Amino acid sequence: MKLPATYKNAFLFLLTVIALFSLQSYTPQPQQKQQKRRKIVIDDAASLSYNEKIIANAQRLIGHVRLHHQGVVMTCDSAYSYTNKNMVEAFGHVHIIQGDTLHLYGQFVKYDGDTRMAKVRRDVKLVNKTITLTTDSLDFNMNTNIGYYNHGGKIVDTANVLTSWIGRYYADRDLFFFKDSVKVTNKDFVMHADTLEYQSEKERVIIVGPTTIEGTKEKGKLFSRSGWYDTQTNISELYKDSRLERNDQILEGDTLYYNKTTGDGRAFHKVKLTDLKNHTVITGKHAIYNEISDKAMVTDSALFMQYSKKDTLFMHADTLRSVPDTSLTKKEDKKIFLAYFGVRFYRADLQGKCDSLAYRMKDSTIEMYHDPILWSKNNQMTADVVKMTTHEKSPDIVNMENNSFIISEEDSAKFNQISGKDMLGYIRDNNLYKVEVNGNGRSIYFAKDKDKYIGLNRVESSNINIYLTDGHINNITFITRPDAKMLPLDDVNTSETMLQGFNWRPEERPKNRYDIFPKEETKTKKVPSKKALVPKEKAQKQNKIESAPKSLSRTRD
Repeated sequence: MKLPATYKNAFLFLLTVIALFSLQSYTPQPQQKQQKRRKIVIDDAASLSYNEKIIANAQRLIGHVRLHHQGVVMTCDSAYSYTNKNMVEAFGHVHIIQGDTLHLYGQFVKYDGDTRMAKVRRDVKLVNKTITLTTDSLDFNMNTNIGYYNHGGKIVDTANVLTSWIGRYYADRDLFFFKDSVKVTNKDFVMHADTLEYQSEKERVIIVGPTTIEGTKEKGKLFSRSGWYDTQTNISELYKDSRLERNDQILEGDTLYYNKTTGDGRAFHKVKLTDLKNHTVITGKHAIYNEISDKAMVTDSALFMQYSKKDTLFMHADTLRSVPDTSLTKKEDKKIFLAYFGVRFYRADLQGKCDSLAYRMKDSTIEMYHDPILWSKNNQMTADVVKMTTHEKSPDIVNMENNSFIISEEDSAKFNQISGKDMLGYIRDNNLYKVEVNGNGRSIYFAKDKDKYIGLNRVESSNINIYLTDGHINNITFITRPDAKMLPLDDVNTSETMLQGFNWRPEERPKNRYDIFPKEETKTKKVPSKKALVPKEKAQKQNKIESAPKSLSRTRD
């Protein structure tokens, strides 16, 4: 039955009066507390009206609107409160407050009291403690305190600005999750990533995908696929495909620790340190590096490689270090590489071994200490100290100091020999072609007439210049009067074929780049787990590093 217009208007008036009365006099009763807590309650409004023709089952609240629901308070310019469902649509300067710290703003909010889900649109801003999130569209679940945006958002805290296309905010955990075009801006760095997490209270970035961090004031770049970066302390630990780039140097490792403030870097597992300016690569399983002092050290299966147009030098030792050459200006930025304990190296034209070694990048000089030995083609060179300078165009020079000895193999039973106090050897195109003997010079060599040996020459002279072709002596110049004699081969005793101190050592010569490692190091080793950075083990590794040799004069423990 259709009501007359007079009755209908009276009915609507009665509903309005009842609603206003409940707005002003509502007091929850204890026995109804559980039930009322689930309903959205209207606290205040300048006016309330109901027009089913405009929106069915909805009360229209206008001016100074205030509502509350289970710990959530909402204010706005106007709203629709639905009578057939527990829902509010709020318009204009919407402000939602939950607890003591969370504030949510927007121009439109659709709030469902049953699910406690607030869908906020246009000019959205969420403020919680020191965090401010701005976006154009945000869904926030008041039950779980989790917010979602999928169309671009920006987070600002005391030190960082974070932007991404997709974001999740876990308010109870002070945690953000970002996806797609992620960027973090700090006064010291800019970070780009596809995916990452951010702990807002700690101001710590959690890396969960390919991430690049670049310095804003100084050149430097970090890359990793997993780990964390503390923006307060500038300390990071990276766990997958990690790389630190700075000043033409690249430090790589499965696990990488880096302190930007102190400049300390530490790498574990599959370590690689590349120096682009000096054309060197050092690999191993444990490395430390300081970008301020420009010093580095690699241990555990350490390998040094220096590449050039001529060839590549491969060198192994228990410990490898690189330090700046203090005799040069900073602009030159040259280095000295130091190797300790069990040094062995290989290059196609040169091989060697010793206990301690220094390699100066300035003049490409190798200094070998403690039983040094060099091999070049069929020549073996030894002395108390051996220094070799290599050049791209001019001859390589070998300086042998004290107890110098050169042996050239003619065949398995015949060896040409030169000994003296000090020697200078000159190598060109992989061949030793000249030797200068200074002090106590002695020489034994097998003389030939065409392809036939005709005798054994024994020569003694204080200073001798010896010239060789393809490792064979073809001319000798004596600076002082020599004592020389030629012995027919039939009259030569075995003892006369060797100078005092003769020691032929071919079994020690590295045969290729892989032969520079001791036999035990070529066996498969168990790789340490990524727990290497726990405090106790980290301290043990630090102690090991600090106790490493600091001078070439140090002997093996």
